[in-house]
Amino acid sequence: MFSAKNTFKYAPIALLLMAGGLQAETINKEFAVASGGLLKIATDVGAIDIETHAQETVLVEVTISGKNEDDMKVSFESNGDDVSIKGDFDRSVFGFGNNQIRVSYKVTLPQSYNVDLDTSGGSIEIENLQGEVDAYTSGGSISLENVQGDVDIKTSGGSLNLDNIIGKIDAKTSGGSIKLKLPTNPTKDSKLKTSGGSITAYLAKDVAVNLSAKTSGGSASSEFAVNGKVTKRSIKGTINGGGPKLVLKTSGGSVRIKEI
Repeated sequence: MFSAKNTFKYAPIALLLMAGGLQAETINKEFAVASGGLLKIATDVGAIDIETHAQETVLVEVTISGKNEDDMKVSFESNGDDVSIKGDFDRSVFGFGNNQIRVSYKVTLPQSYNVDLDTSGGSIEIENLQGEVDAYTSGGSISLENVQGDVDIKTSGGSLNLDNIIGKIDAKTSGGSIKLKLPTNPTKDSKLKTSGGSITAYLAKDVAVNLSAKTSGGSASSEFAVNGKVTKRSIKGTINGGGPKLVLKTSGGSVRIKEI
């Protein structure tokens, strides 16, 4: 039986382990910029969270923790209204796995700004941005909400969630589902593709698009009347007279078009 004496005996060790787990390095930076600039992040590992505010500054908070936190180096560069952040993780220890290190980038931008994001191990989240989005991750999900601007995103191992995007959409995932929500009528073409999940598109009641939906491993369905050709696995035609192209394609799931 584990006695109270044993509990107190091991308590200092437990407290030491807990304290060690709470240790983390935090880097804070602030850059004065003007609207319309570019944020570029290229990191070997780390989740990226982008928010906006009504100020012409870029605020950066980088948190690094884990056994190998000393092997992660983050550098910053400011050029005019552009800000670049680079995260380098020592490749000699990279094989131990990402569970040995945890990195997060939290960045607050002017509302009108452009982003170019690339992480080899983490999710990407962007909210309330007016600008172009170019984002890639090889190991996480991507979530965009209230973005006004053209979007080009890709993940090799996660889901995609796009809510209220006003602009051209080019979205691909090799291993996850896609959820699209467009509460207003799109003005530009959009193409969404997954190799390993379902696609669900929630569209405004009065949406007017040229729809092309296809699946190789599930079914295709639409709550809207489609003027064209509808089969079990594909839908091609116009909705409400047609408009910009909306292409939805999956190799391993169903495609569902629903009304908001």
